[in-house]
Amino acid sequence: MSADTISVDWKWTDYQAEVRDTLEAAEHDLVVFRTGYGGGKSITGAQWIHRGSLQLDHGESLVMGQDFQKARGTTFKVFFETLPGEQTVPDDAGGDPENSPIVAGYNQNQNRITYITGHKVRLGSADKWNRYAGGEFHRIWCDEVAHYDNTDLHRLHEMLVTRQRTAAGPNTTLWTSTGNGYNQFYDITERQVGPDDDPLPWADAMRVIVASTEHNELLPDDGLEKIRNQFEGTAREEQGLHGGFAAAEGLVYDAFSRKTHVRPADDLADRLVDDQAIYGYDAGWNDPRVVLDIRQTHGDQYVVWDHFYASESHLAEVVDPDDVLDDGVDAWMYDRPLGRVYSEHEPAHIQQFRKAGWPAVKADKSIDGGIDHVRSRLAIDGEGRPGLLVAERCGDLIQEFLSYKEEHVGKAAATDHALDALRYALFTHTPQQAAETDPDDTGVSGI
Repeated sequence: MSADTISVDWKWTDYQAEVRDTLEAAEHDLVVFRTGYGGGKSITGAQWIHRGSLQLDHGESLVMGQDFQKARGTTFKVFFETLPGEQTVPDDAGGDPENSPIVAGYNQNQNRITYITGHKVRLGSADKWNRYAGGEFHRIWCDEVAHYDNTDLHRLHEMLVTRQRTAAGPNTTLWTSTGNGYNQFYDITERQVGPDDDPLPWADAMRVIVASTEHNELLPDDGLEKIRNQFEGTAREEQGLHGGFAAAEGLVYDAFSRKTHVRPADDLADRLVDDQAIYGYDAGWNDPRVVLDIRQTHGDQYVVWDHFYASESHLAEVVDPDDVLDDGVDAWMYDRPLGRVYSEHEPAHIQQFRKAGWPAVKADKSIDGGIDHVRSRLAIDGEGRPGLLVAERCGDLIQEFLSYKEEHVGKAAATDHALDALRYALFTHTPQQAAETDPDDTGVSGI
């Protein structure tokens, strides 16, 4: 049987067809399709992959879910369900993708499906995205991208776009998702800014298509009614129905907002007390190494003025008493105001700070007490001023504030490195914590 003898009646709403045609035009590296729940985003991605696979007799495409466990019940399930034929979902009793007339083979161990044309599709996951760096893909579909909690979307896109250099094309990537709070997906697709809050350099190579679930004529009437009952008139209506955004549920710091707590550095400069700073330090290698430069305003507000945030970085890039790197570049803390460093409990690191002249001490790492203290700093006083402000350039810290959930607290996979450094500094830098400073011992010190 060949693809020429098979007729598949793909069904598309008007906005799904717009997404499909935009992808096929190959005028953008990335097409983003945002809609509410029940808007048909995953069906769009799956049908686009199937349709393209019947047009190619060689090569590979890639389908990417959040992780394999979650994708099996969502992304991959929709992918298999949209294959023509009966019982095509492998996790269902008796189900097998090879029951579809357009599938020649399915290798579950290698997570690969082969179509009757010879084209192959790999089923992948964003939590292990580096494993796809060696492939070349005609089409890439990433589903529920706003939920890629532990994946840097900028790095992911950089890797994927370099994997799309096939002769046949279309060499386009599709992201489908609902919103999931004001996270990196929001910054890229709505604000169109990069990690440092600068304009997104590849914004012109991206097309964002937003559609409302209310315009999905393929959705059963009772299905739309249930979604409306769930979201209409609530704070999550824009996200749940219309492809917009709402604050994520279950955030640790749900009082934090860009509007209230984030300011351009130029607006903060004149408010700062001269030559006063404290620093929070969180060690890391595979995880980011973080240092926060924290100042105070004349109104007794704390300001996260600047930060160092980099994976696979050396402490000498931060503080370098012996010019270890010998690269002619000043360490990050060079020429900053002298102040106490509230540090991760790494004795060698504390000694390196001290050797460079910075009075470093072990931080109080209490999670519950530290989180409560940071929450208290976010509160608004009687004059309408928040107790903590963040300079707009500290994008990594802002991102963590907007995505750190209660379910992540204390978990090794949590993205909370800058928040840890902030907690170390603010919670330890209080008179209550210790009556005396003790820069030489291993005990917690405070001011």
